[in-house]
Amino acid sequence: MAAISINTLMEQHRDTNTSVNVYCMVAPHTRGHRKIKKIVVGQGGKLIWRKISKTQNPYNTLDYARWSPVIFYRLFAHEIFPELDKVLYLDADTLIQSNLTELYNTNISKHAFAAVRDMALISKPDDKNGQYVSEFKKNYQRHNLYINSGVLLLNLNYLRTIQSPWSFDCPLKYPDQDILNYVFDGKILELPLRYNCSPYVEPDKKFKLSERKFVKDTIHIVHFYATCKPYYYHYMYRETYSMFARAAAKIN
Repeated sequence: MAAISINTLMEQHRDTNTSVNVYCMVAPHTRGHRKIKKIVVGQGGKLIWRKISKTQNPYNTLDYARWSPVIFYRLFAHEIFPELDKVLYLDADTLIQSNLTELYNTNISKHAFAAVRDMALISKPDDKNGQYVSEFKKNYQRHNLYINSGVLLLNLNYLRTIQSPWSFDCPLKYPDQDILNYVFDGKILELPLRYNCSPYVEPDKKFKLSERKFVKDTIHIVHFYATCKPYYYHYMYRETYSMFARAAAKIN
């Protein structure tokens, strides 16, 4: 999945003046380095492959044992890449549909990071995810913004000013996401929906009407989050599955 996502990223920047450095944070046993290097270098980019040991992960404790340790990697990227001031974090279940230079150049000097509001339907009482987000905001946030952590433009310099692991006092359902929303409440720059959009989820009314009426051609980053994944044909709309299948077919 990561190889497919990275290939769509490289395709969108191949014939431009934008140079792309791909930083992969991976568990020690992760395979696929040669395939991803071929994708990145073959299209004019540079690959930096960092294996994360258990000792490097401050969330590798019994308190977080019910979750995969890799989901916490985004929370300490500022420690793993001390040479960087800023990085665009992308989940592996994304497809890049447009050049992201404008997104990367977003000014976040006064923010911890920039991200897109989670699409959870907080306006519908029967939507469990939406009600969770609504309750979380009411109980643990002063600002009306609960973001999705699948796409993050991280201000690494800012994050280094706060000692990791960050302290928090809230329950965790979506652990990395809940931590980011709790710790950096009021320090997050909201990005447009087009930069982190799940094509099969109805956008909540918290998004502007102009954003909710988008067409698929305007989505810059497709994110297959929630329970449905595009490689499960019976879970997805045929059009969405076909979008993923076309991207996957380009990987040798």
